Amino acid sequence: MSVEIVEKIGDVIIYGNGSPGGKGSGLVKINQCKPLRSSKLKTRVLSTTFYDRFLTNRGRFGDEELSIIGKILDSFGSIPVSVRSSATNEAVIGTNGNETVHAGEYASFMLPNNHRDVTKRRNQLIQAIYHIYRDFIEKSDGADDEKMAIVMNPIPGVLDATNAGLIYYPLVSGIANSYFPYALKSQNPNDGFARIAFGHGYATVLDDFPVISVATIKEPIPLKLMENFQVYFYAIDMTRNISLRGQELETMKKLHISFANPSYTQILGTDKRRITFERLIEEDFLGFRTSLMDLMDVIYAKIASHFQIEFVFNVDMCTPEIYRGNFHIVQLTELPMLRLESFEMPNVYNRLYISIENLQGHGIKHQIAKSIVVSPFIYSKKQHDLVRSTIIEMNRQMKETGTHYIIIVPGRLGSKNRDWGIEVDYKDIDMAAAIFEYGVDIAGRSEPVSDTSEDAGGIYGSHFLYMLQGGYDENQKRLRTRMFGTQGTHFLTNIISNNIIYGYIVPNSDMLDPWFFSSYSGDNPSYILDFPEPVSIYADSINQKCMVISQ
Repeated sequence: MSVEIVEKIGDVIIYGNGSPGGKGSGLVKINQCKPLRSSKLKTRVLSTTFYDRFLTNRGRFGDEELSIIGKILDSFGSIPVSVRSSATNEAVIGTNGNETVHAGEYASFMLPNNHRDVTKRRNQLIQAIYHIYRDFIEKSDGADDEKMAIVMNPIPGVLDATNAGLIYYPLVSGIANSYFPYALKSQNPNDGFARIAFGHGYATVLDDFPVISVATIKEPIPLKLMENFQVYFYAIDMTRNISLRGQELETMKKLHISFANPSYTQILGTDKRRITFERLIEEDFLGFRTSLMDLMDVIYAKIASHFQIEFVFNVDMCTPEIYRGNFHIVQLTELPMLRLESFEMPNVYNRLYISIENLQGHGIKHQIAKSIVVSPFIYSKKQHDLVRSTIIEMNRQMKETGTHYIIIVPGRLGSKNRDWGIEVDYKDIDMAAAIFEYGVDIAGRSEPVSDTSEDAGGIYGSHFLYMLQGGYDENQKRLRTRMFGTQGTHFLTNIISNNIIYGYIVPNSDMLDPWFFSSYSGDNPSYILDFPEPVSIYADSINQKCMVISQ
């Protein structure tokens, strides 16, 4: 029985009668919108029918599947191609009231697609699909009924011959959210926020090096106050065009911006070999900021929930300036609506374990019996791999028994940069009811900034978008804002969307019971503690207050 084209919407073609998965469904919805200054992206989806056949055929592709894959690649020409996972539980709100989001959990690949031998190009594409299937099978471990679809797109961007070799990248990549829950009182949370970067989009969804956070989109804080401009970028290495080993970033290069073409970086705004984005954001050059706002408004009219988009923005240097900038939306993720019901904090309790005033997430969670602790006083970066594997194993054990816990860690949990914290994926800590960052690094510094900085101090490793420095009222504080935002990374999107409480412990002002650090022994700074009696978590993100208490 042959595979048929079961759905064609705009530039989206779905092969097979199975599900297009989360990413595929999002791109179908995007193609039903008509945003200005945005071009629809040619999209080809291998539905879950192909995954079923792959399993039935014992991990192989049949002749019909290979023929369809070849025809899809031929339709793209020789432009680089993205091959992305689209699991049925990925980038989509769950059904039956089960509002969960799983973003970025499975492998995707960016292929140069430029080899002179079309057979080698097709083989690399087939390998990418194979590795996505294998990655999904290994991570799901047969524990649920989820399936995998594949989304393929040409990648809009520029080809750049550099001293580091031939590379390819979008001029701007970014994410934008329709709702900004951490706005100051003078800002409108419905204005949303964005996280943008020069080069390939891995820079915006990973937490590897600083990129630009824009909050809110309509009235952004002056970028000159940010200090952390972009100095690195990701690009496709066009020489890695033959085979794949299965490592997601193996076709990418991470380069200093000095390798990029200055005619591109100057469009964005630069300062001392750093990309500032001042021209696009503050000057609205090429209508970038206003077009992004219009684009978000059009989608908002079609989507019943909060949402996040991933996009690229490129410039055609050969056309009149007014027409040069153009957006492509590469992903739409629907997000649960935040429910911020008010409640009273208890003023009578048996024991107070944690009391903080910087948090994300909202609500009350009862009957928490265990805590995972990574001692900030013992942990060092050389212990990273040991601690990471220990956390993953502890979470696995908790999942087997359906046990939720709180976790206390030094630095920024989930960061790809090991100087900032401990690298884990959301699935590695998905049984956590609350995560608390302890805000000093092993050298006792409050954050990794120059000791000569006038604004030294603040929140080391924090996932929080804002760090408010001084000022006698909120307007003054706003002028002192320094942004080290990670909103929009896959890790934090999953944390926020699934309402895991995320708090920051200020060592010299917040309350943390020394009991958490009283049971350490051995060479591993991570351990499990059993609370003497179950505790409750009260997290009020409206008034920025969180308590962990026994009642």
